Amino acid sequence: MNLKKVLCFMLCCGLTLTLLTGCSGNGANPTTAPSADGVNQADEGNSNALTDLYDTISADIIYVAVSDLPEIKANQDYTVGVAMTDVSTGWFKALYDHVNEVLSQAGVTVNLVQCNDDAAMQVDQINTFIAQNVDAIIINPANPQETVTSALDDCAAAGIPVVAVDVPPEEGSAYMTACVTDAYSLGKMVGIELAKRLLEMYPDLDKIPYGMIGGTDGNSIAASRNEGARDGIAEVDTEGKIEERTFLYAGAYSEESGLTTAQNMIAANPDLKCIIGTCDAHIVGATSAAEQLGVEENLIMGAVDGSKSAYEIMRDDGPIVALGLNSPYEVGEAAVRVLLAYLNDGTIPDSKTLRLQPTLVTPENVEQYYDPDSAF
Repeated sequence: MNLKKVLCFMLCCGLTLTLLTGCSGNGANPTTAPSADGVNQADEGNSNALTDLYDTISADIIYVAVSDLPEIKANQDYTVGVAMTDVSTGWFKALYDHVNEVLSQAGVTVNLVQCNDDAAMQVDQINTFIAQNVDAIIINPANPQETVTSALDDCAAAGIPVVAVDVPPEEGSAYMTACVTDAYSLGKMVGIELAKRLLEMYPDLDKIPYGMIGGTDGNSIAASRNEGARDGIAEVDTEGKIEERTFLYAGAYSEESGLTTAQNMIAANPDLKCIIGTCDAHIVGATSAAEQLGVEENLIMGAVDGSKSAYEIMRDDGPIVALGLNSPYEVGEAAVRVLLAYLNDGTIPDSKTLRLQPTLVTPENVEQYYDPDSAF
């Protein structure tokens, strides 16, 4: 992508101002004097510089491949705070571990924390990073994102750049960029693939019922995936034969929640032909439910993520036939590449939102993505 270099210019301007100040007056150091509102003028200057820098970055969303981003290297001994929202599921644990691994291999000192999706706790953790004077922060924002906004403002005031991963902070917040996948497009890819298969499998049925397992109410990423799947089905099924019979929130993003939800869904709707999960874990659990109830041969399934467990079911000719690739490794590495490029030489990204190119995995191409040694 086209990269801008700004750090050298900013440093030169700062040095010039310092020299001019040092040559005037009685030699007092005005950069440490508090302003009338009690804010340290040095912090205020850092805040203005970083906020002004953020304002130069385009708000237009662009799609990138990880290989297009700057290489992973650290030109100095950096310390980076990494604030994750959760590590209770395989996806988030893989993201947490991979970011730590990639930064550590580059020679960066990493301060890792997670908050169990407690936004107030995450604010405290970010404030601790500020007190530790870290060089930069990678954040996976907790819900609700607006709770974290004040802490991001504090980071800007302290001159600490922030890159978000997986989920963008609240719109208008002080951060450099968010490295994310396209939840809607991935969901739509899954919906299109499932619709094509269902219409081919059941050409004589007037109605082809499916069920959808939601995540948690209020989660915008989950909602985008669900909306995308519905729109994908509608795009293919122009006659309206495929109908959403049931939608149930799992209340979590685990195999256990998928198992329980699918059991209830199938028991109430034994004629279902398809189950769509918000995440892979839902349909891995749903596969177990279908096997327990003896209906696995009657169902096809799809979801977003691309876990080893889901790939293995797909490779074994199980009911999972469509997966939108949401790789914790790629999105985590993208955030690391962007952050280190800025710390090294002031390279800033072309957009406030960098989306990875969406990819669909099916039984026909699963071998390209399956890694038996993957932790996720």
